[in-house]
Amino acid sequence: MKEHVKIGFIGSGWAQVAQAPAFSLMEGVELAAVSSPTERHRQKFMDRFGIRQGFADWRQMLACDLDLVCVTTPTWLHEEMVTGVLGSGKGVLCEKPFALTVEEAERMAAASRNASGVALIDHQLRFHPSVRMMKQMIDGGDIGRVYEVRAVVNLATRNRLDQPWSWWSDSSKGGGALRAIGSHLIDLNRFLVGEISEVCCNLSTSIPQRPDPANPGGTLPVTSDDSFAMFMKFGPSSVALGASSLMHVTTVGSYTWFSLEVVGSLKTIRLDGAGRLWEIANGDAKGGRSLIDAPRWKQVEPMLPWDELVLQEKIKLSSLAVHGIFAVGFAFLAHRIVKALKTGDPVVLQDAAGFRDGVIIQKVMQAAFDSDRERRWVRG
Repeated sequence: MKEHVKIGFIGSGWAQVAQAPAFSLMEGVELAAVSSPTERHRQKFMDRFGIRQGFADWRQMLACDLDLVCVTTPTWLHEEMVTGVLGSGKGVLCEKPFALTVEEAERMAAASRNASGVALIDHQLRFHPSVRMMKQMIDGGDIGRVYEVRAVVNLATRNRLDQPWSWWSDSSKGGGALRAIGSHLIDLNRFLVGEISEVCCNLSTSIPQRPDPANPGGTLPVTSDDSFAMFMKFGPSSVALGASSLMHVTTVGSYTWFSLEVVGSLKTIRLDGAGRLWEIANGDAKGGRSLIDAPRWKQVEPMLPWDELVLQEKIKLSSLAVHGIFAVGFAFLAHRIVKALKTGDPVVLQDAAGFRDGVIIQKVMQAAFDSDRERRWVRG
């Protein structure tokens, strides 16, 4: 039984918002090191979380005694960093989107097969209590036969015309809504229902130019998507062969909204942006076509083991609570990671997204890009 776990971070963005605050809630965990090329960001990170070791070059950090390294840098930097961390004998948690291409994803997966440490991808919604309850309800037959899945994500994160161009605007660097949000939704569909066989996708770029941060008054072309609509069909390795999944995502909306519904023959269940789970029985629906009567949704309270109940109370008192379902979900993933590192029991992480999942998700996203370009259904 390992009593003390040391965590390092490469990147200082999402790691400061969710990862470091989440690991800070765990007993026997030390936030030991951080690497960021920008001294101001690095020092702020270190001061905020009491981290003693900071590095401009991530390679130097690998000499530290660390059990896990969180890689939260832009997508185009992942492969070199992830393989470097694994090669040093440390575990790695890689931020999504996992890779730029299927080939990159496969190389990282190959590097992980003989690695001594864990190799995980940050698809944290798998561990959100409401998502786990959804899976129990689906697997247990509570909602009946799965008819379809519907996801609508409306974000206002990129709706300002004066928002500067960044790597997120560059498809060749891994930017875009499909990779950033679609990767999470693809993973949720796979986790809850099963593997995907076909994809039909339409990508859109609503704001084609962004201000050039290096050239005042100038602009740069946006080559990534800021919204997309995608149909997917579930394949044989699913509980809904032939059923469809619809996703509509925008990052240039006027408001924020998140809804993931799984429609069944007995009831529909819905995850909202606050992390709440709702259900409505088919028998509660009014007949006819009237839209006057609101649906009678009932909230479902997830059932948690005692240690996660304690964690849930800690989350409520932390900064994670205000950052939504992704930050909260990460705390529950971090809890499992720490437990696995301390006990050495891989079963604790059996539902976590590994590098094999990363390859599969990358193939589905590549099929989506091909579908948009060729204007047809493409096998995932």
